[in-house]
Amino acid sequence: MTDAGVDAPLSRNRSFLGFVGAQFLGAFNDNLYKQIVLLLAAGTLFPGEDKQGLAFAVFSIPFVLLGGIAGEVSERYSKSRIMVVMKMLEIGILTLGMGALALMSWPAMLGVLALMGVHSAFFGPCKYGGMPEMVGETRLLGANSIVAMTTFLAVLLGGALPGPLMDRLHGALWLVGLPCVVFAVLGLLFALRIRPLPAMRPELRIGLNPFAGLGDTLASLKERPALFAVVIGMSLFWFNGGVLNQSINGLAGAAWLDIPDGEKSRISWLLMAQSVSIVAGSLLAAPLANRFRPSRVVLVGATGMVAAQVALTAIGPLLGPATGAYAFAVVCLLCTGLFGAIFFVPVNAYLQAAIEAGGRGRAFAANNFLNFLFIFLSGAWYLVLRGKADLPPAWCTAAAGLVMLAYLAKQSHHLKSIEFKHA
Repeated sequence: MTDAGVDAPLSRNRSFLGFVGAQFLGAFNDNLYKQIVLLLAAGTLFPGEDKQGLAFAVFSIPFVLLGGIAGEVSERYSKSRIMVVMKMLEIGILTLGMGALALMSWPAMLGVLALMGVHSAFFGPCKYGGMPEMVGETRLLGANSIVAMTTFLAVLLGGALPGPLMDRLHGALWLVGLPCVVFAVLGLLFALRIRPLPAMRPELRIGLNPFAGLGDTLASLKERPALFAVVIGMSLFWFNGGVLNQSINGLAGAAWLDIPDGEKSRISWLLMAQSVSIVAGSLLAAPLANRFRPSRVVLVGATGMVAAQVALTAIGPLLGPATGAYAFAVVCLLCTGLFGAIFFVPVNAYLQAAIEAGGRGRAFAANNFLNFLFIFLSGAWYLVLRGKADLPPAWCTAAAGLVMLAYLAKQSHHLKSIEFKHA
């Protein structure tokens, strides 16, 4: 099939379909491996301790340190070429990941997580900065619905599989690495289908200071208060999601859902429930944002998501393993996924449309920097509230959600700037 270019419907846009395939498989691999490490960190490797926050922090640090350079690289060179190179590196990184699982080495697992963070730090600005070049502005909302649906589905499927795999494989977890490497190869083949995208600023000199260009980009974003408010709101969304992910794993404890080590697949079913609802929310988001004012859709999505997180605090004080706590958790996570996707899709589409060509790579690198700075903070948040203050996992995620919602409510006048062009 030849690529008909940006004017083609999404279903016949070869570049876009190749991008979706590459993104889906990459997100699936990242989250499959990361969730295995998180489950091992939640008690298996460290009985009586929960070191998930450290794993989250290690994965996030490369985004914080390399975000500025990654943005400049994405403007200096072809975004499609960078995506191909990153998919090649992914194959090698996951091969190392297989070795780390074979050794059951905590330092080696953390090293692989850091390399995965480096890979994603450079892939991210090309991914979101290049999408307007692949589909055009009028199809951005629909394209983001598809990308959000497939990406979140990959994230949660990747996060759901480790439970059953760990229950079955026990001491042979390295076998999980084999399909990961195969999927990385398939992801490379999909990336090769993306038509060559021109370098937007081939004259740009790439600085060695990782924060130099980043500071200028953030300063330019701050000059547009509405846009910057949306960027911070998106970062708080990822912060909130990071705490929620750790809290779901933490709820397996005896005081809440009482899921023993040999039944980790029950945690996976919780994540599967969330993944199904994310698909539904992603499909609903575009028609809702087209029919109603997008800013209202965004606030409804955020409010519904946080309300479901707050409801999780009933597990323990009001509901236990014998009184429907697990079923209640499933319902809450269905709601977090549905409303979270309704929030995410229009916000992400707006960011892509609002940033001018020639600056998207650097702007999305800055956006990624903030997103992963906040994901890093989600690890610290969980370590402090759960590990030091000994708060229940559900209270950790409820507090994070309320922080996000309070910020969005304060910035609601800026959110009114979220609008779209329609085909």
